[in-house]
Amino acid sequence: MAEYLAHFPVPFLEDMVQGRCLPFVGAGFSLNARIPPGKKMLDWVGLGKKVAATLPEYQYTTPLEALSAYAHEFSRVKLVEFLASSLLVTAIQPAKPHEQFCRLPFERVVTTNFDFLLEQAYAKLNRYCIPLISEDQLAVGDPQAGVRLLKLHGDLHHPNRLVVTEEDYDSFLGNLPLLATHLSSLLIDHTALFIGYSLDDPDFRQIWSIVKDRLGGLRRPAYVLQVGAASHVVSRYERRGVKVINLPKTSSRTYAETLESAFRELLEYWTSNLISLSTSTESEPQAELSLPPIAQSRLAFFSVPTRYAALYKSRVYPIAERYGFSPVMAAEVVAPGDNMMAKVYALIERSALVVADLSSPNTVFEVGMVISKEGLSKPLILIADDQTSVPFDLSQHLVIRRPLTLDDESSEFLKTLEGAFAIAFERLSPTLEDEPSRLLAKKEFRAAVIAVFSLLEHELRQIFEFYGLETFAARSSLIRLLEFAHSKEVISPEDFKEIRRHVTVRNKLAHAQDDVTAQNARAIVRDTSKVISKVREANLALRSTGQHTAAG
Repeated sequence: MAEYLAHFPVPFLEDMVQGRCLPFVGAGFSLNARIPPGKKMLDWVGLGKKVAATLPEYQYTTPLEALSAYAHEFSRVKLVEFLASSLLVTAIQPAKPHEQFCRLPFERVVTTNFDFLLEQAYAKLNRYCIPLISEDQLAVGDPQAGVRLLKLHGDLHHPNRLVVTEEDYDSFLGNLPLLATHLSSLLIDHTALFIGYSLDDPDFRQIWSIVKDRLGGLRRPAYVLQVGAASHVVSRYERRGVKVINLPKTSSRTYAETLESAFRELLEYWTSNLISLSTSTESEPQAELSLPPIAQSRLAFFSVPTRYAALYKSRVYPIAERYGFSPVMAAEVVAPGDNMMAKVYALIERSALVVADLSSPNTVFEVGMVISKEGLSKPLILIADDQTSVPFDLSQHLVIRRPLTLDDESSEFLKTLEGAFAIAFERLSPTLEDEPSRLLAKKEFRAAVIAVFSLLEHELRQIFEFYGLETFAARSSLIRLLEFAHSKEVISPEDFKEIRRHVTVRNKLAHAQDDVTAQNARAIVRDTSKVISKVREANLALRSTGQHTAAG
């Protein structure tokens, strides 16, 4: 049950699903890192007071002033060394909140942090991350799908780019005008979400100053994520034009645990709502996409290089369909916004099976998203040629080797692949058999009707295949499958007429998002289940005799 989702405004959630949210990660978020025993992670104020204590005859005022004074007194080199040591850069590791945040399929993230916790978290999740430090990187595209992490104030690997003293802040816009312009352009059509910032944080104040100076009153809404913020803090943010998403603070959860749970709920919401707003260019995947999250889908998500897409559709899709799956690629689905990463993640999450050809960086990245998923339980079919190298451990997964070209339908590769689909279907089959009844019990009547017809379609395809018409089975509609079974007297005229009426209802449910009454749904599931039993008996009888005739 969602505990924190209700605290996120609906307009923010809409922007997130539409790919119009830009997160800003500040120093407060680094406090959630895993810290070695005996060490203490400092916040912005703690850092300022620590550096002030090293300055002779210095009276502390603000962190920024103290850091500036230290650089003036001992040099910028010593300041960088002090920061690296005090921020425990070489010792801290990303914790659960970092990992859960990095699971959110943002394509762009902005941070003012000097550490490398986000890069490490993305690497742990096998997600390709591109840190952007200098202005000349902004113009360079990258062929790999990944997260573009804009490190607005540099990092400790690039001391000349650090924005840490008063002089750095004062000269930032003048020294890096393209960076400021890039950020402004992103915020023209993206809603800002600040995480780990306070009102007194100079990073927050400078970013918000850029937004107000460049965009003025036409700026989009901005939000800051807080936990248990006092009313006067909320009011101060509101006066500055920033809305507060104030998560409740409880004694049973730490700040880090609250963020982790909130990010997990956001991911679930993003995934389910993106799918519900997506449409497929093919009818059967569209029916599966229309199912509610509670329903077990038959989607088989294909992550394959573009150059092999047509070959997989012609050679491998029919195998998947033979075993009851509904194959789909990301390019065949139209989703809101232009966030390819979010679409791929949502399809992976919704699919019953993932099939991935590892011969491109993008597909390797997508497999990394699957493998890094918490509690991975879905079947994964991995395919690679002998020239493919994979940057992570696949020792626990079977990798099927394929020839460099897919031009031989009787090749050993396709036989091996068919065996993998058979195993995946066997694993999924018990769940699918019970799905219509389970969904009726859950009062998911529309989903129950779609599920029972998926079972019927799978059985009808077996009739086609028995007569040596696998290719026609893959290309035939449900009505064509029914007509063929009727022509072979597998379905009686009475059953055929009744099921045809039910198919009309099913199509409206799958493609027009119509609704169905409980009584009608139960009748359709009952009638269709009887026909499924008859078709299954006919299939067994045909195979036991081993006799068939040519189709007319």
